[in-house]
Amino acid sequence: MSSQADLLYGSRAKWPKVQLADVAQVVNGGTPKSKVQDYWGGDVQWLTPKEMGGMAGRHIAATERTITETGLAKSSARLVPANSLILSTRAPIGHLAVNDVEMAFNQGCRGIVPSADLDIGFLYYFLFANRQQLNDLGTGTTFKELSATNLKTFQLPLPRLDEQKRIVAVLDQAFAALDRARAHELENLGNSAALLESFVESQLDQSEGRIATLQQLLDDGSIKSHLDGNHGSDYPRKDEFVSSGVPYISANCIIDGQIDFNRAKYLSEKRAAKLRKGVAHDEDVIFAHNASVGPVAILRTCETKVILGTSVTYYRCDPNQIDPEFLAHEMRGTQFRRQYEAVMKQATRNQVPITAQRKLSHTIPNIERQKFIAAACSKVADRTRQLSKQYDQNLRGIDQLRQTLLEKTFAGEL
Repeated sequence: MSSQADLLYGSRAKWPKVQLADVAQVVNGGTPKSKVQDYWGGDVQWLTPKEMGGMAGRHIAATERTITETGLAKSSARLVPANSLILSTRAPIGHLAVNDVEMAFNQGCRGIVPSADLDIGFLYYFLFANRQQLNDLGTGTTFKELSATNLKTFQLPLPRLDEQKRIVAVLDQAFAALDRARAHELENLGNSAALLESFVESQLDQSEGRIATLQQLLDDGSIKSHLDGNHGSDYPRKDEFVSSGVPYISANCIIDGQIDFNRAKYLSEKRAAKLRKGVAHDEDVIFAHNASVGPVAILRTCETKVILGTSVTYYRCDPNQIDPEFLAHEMRGTQFRRQYEAVMKQATRNQVPITAQRKLSHTIPNIERQKFIAAACSKVADRTRQLSKQYDQNLRGIDQLRQTLLEKTFAGEL
């Protein structure tokens, strides 16, 4: 631990270093039996790593799930007092929350109750700055877990309490400014996506195109084929994927309207030949219909075939009737989005099954108008893609500035 501490704090830090157990109590979490109804839905707040991952700030007063006093007593869950720090110690390691009320948590977390010598804000910022080091201390094969022992022996600097509070006040002010900057960039990112969607819709409104369901387009041959990657019992096992071969793509491969083959998995030619459905070809329009619903891309590839995973569907156009580039843009428009969102509201899962897709309507003008719209939309898409990359770069810069500020703080340079 001393090498980690020396690396972080640097020679200019004059603060004494202590182990966490010297200045705080570490409390383990637990979960009541899920099948015992009397243990759930009570007045005891109960936090999980999953919920912590969705928190916007560092404070929490009410949790998504609660347990009863009986559930607390009949499990290994324990309460920590208000103004403690809750740390996720597995799946993943490093989420942090300051509880504003008494709170329990599951076994994926540990509570840290600071002594009078340790300011809770100072502890929060220190552990936030050291999430990677905490993760490196995790052990396990299936998933890493940070043990109570390793957490208790984790070293931290301990300046005087008034100095801790001064540091927290400075960091609070700086982080508030960074949060505002980050929110601004996120708004810009959302606006760039909305710009393309609204432009597509304006073009469709002026297109005088016919309205037809996908099923009607299949019936008249405008769409030649429409299949998803539901391979049933023949779904490839994890150990059947190889380092190279026939690409196997899922929804996570659709990035900025394009297929990113760096994210693809691969099957051997022999294994891929066993799959009869969901075999996509060059110029197919790919739609993410499960999990991350909505992204659309055109498959551009020299491969003779690309295997689809269960989260994507291909639309194979007759190019004499429907331009694939146009269809991809049309499916990025507001009207199409509203249709599949309405389907998802009626389901328990985030998905638009292939049968539901065939009931969705499309706006299809004549082929000349399609090509004109596709060219115009592609220009706007290129510009919004450039803007999105710039906003992403700005966001990364803000996050890096945040980390640099923390490192300088705990090196005694603030």
